[in-house]
Order: sequence, then C-alpha cells, then structure tokens
Amino acid sequence: MAQLRIPLDARRFATGLTWKEYLAQMGDTRARTEDNYHKAVLTEEERQFFSGLGQVRHALMLAENWCGDVHRNSPVLARIAEAMPNCELRVFFRDQDLDLTDCFLNNGYRSIPILVFFDRDWNEIGRWIERAHAATAKVVGIRARTVDAAPPDKQDAAMAEYRKQIQAEYDAPGGPLWRDAVKEVRLVLETRLGLAAKK
Repeated sequence: MAQLRIPLDARRFATGLTWKEYLAQMGDTRARTEDNYHKAVLTEEERQFFSGLGQVRHALMLAENWCGDVHRNSPVLARIAEAMPNCELRVFFRDQDLDLTDCFLNNGYRSIPILVFFDRDWNEIGRWIERAHAATAKVVGIRARTVDAAPPDKQDAAMAEYRKQIQAEYDAPGGPLWRDAVKEVRLVLETRLGLAAKK
C-alpha cells in the first residue's frame, strides 16, 4: 500500500495549538492531564538522549480532550518534544483534522494520542501511536475484570473503576508505563535516524 502524502507544511503546522494552549482549552479534563504532566517527568538519561536529537524540527500530536489515553500519554509525549533542542510541538484535534488523522491509522483505527516527528523539510522521521505495548496488555486485562464483566446496569461504576485501575498502573513508582512509552519512542527515532547501529 502506498504511503499517504501527509497534508502538512509550515503554514498548516502553525495553526495547531502549542502544548500550553492545548492544556488551556481542555476544560474539566485539564486537571487530569496536568497532573500526569507533573508526574511523567523524563529521567536524566532519557532527557539526555532526546536533547541530542537536533534533526527533529517538528512534532505533530493528534489528540482529543475526552480520550483517556490522551490524558495519560500526551504529557510524556510533550516532555519528549520539549527535551529536543530544535523541536516545536503542535497539537491538532483528531476529529477536526481527519485528513491528518487518516495518515496515521492504527490497524485501521483512529487511535490517539499520536505523535509524529518531522525533519526541517517535513519528511516524517517516525511516529508513535496511542500507548505502550505493555500498557495495552494491562488495559485489556483491567477491562476484562471491570467493564466487560459488569452487568448493563453497573457499567458506569465499572468504567470508573477501570479508569482508576489504569491510572494506578501509570502512577506506580518510577512510572513504568511512561518509561515503556519513552523506550518505544526512542526506539522509533534510533531506528529511523540510524542511531541504533552506532551503539
């Protein structure tokens, strides 16, 4: 299948929201995302790695305020972009920018958050979608025990418990699911920039 041409250039990119602007418009979901932003800090070693990637000039994030994976993972993705010395991050809304979103489908789904890295000439360097693989395994297990196991009249309570248990996994000491996300983003960039072979 041919690669879709990504409809992005400097003018379009500039219409996206900065990370601060994105947080500011979130309304009643802002506190959760800000809380995760304060927790999802890069380790010194992670920060050093990303601070050495001067080739990445633009980072496109696709998100929506209602999405739990956005609340949990966009903060660490923003931290990664902030660590890169020449990188500017802009956030676009998945449902308002379907021409962008549909360039980055996840097995046919419009999963979010998405973070896509570009060089100065708008060539894609790499992308990361939704959540770390380890987090997906946790989510599937927690959903099976909560939402999927609850009768129809208990779905709201089950969904609340599901969200609580997933957040607890992210809040575990050392932030293991954020570490996994960072490792995956790092691997994408190392591979695409030819850094993995130089180790």
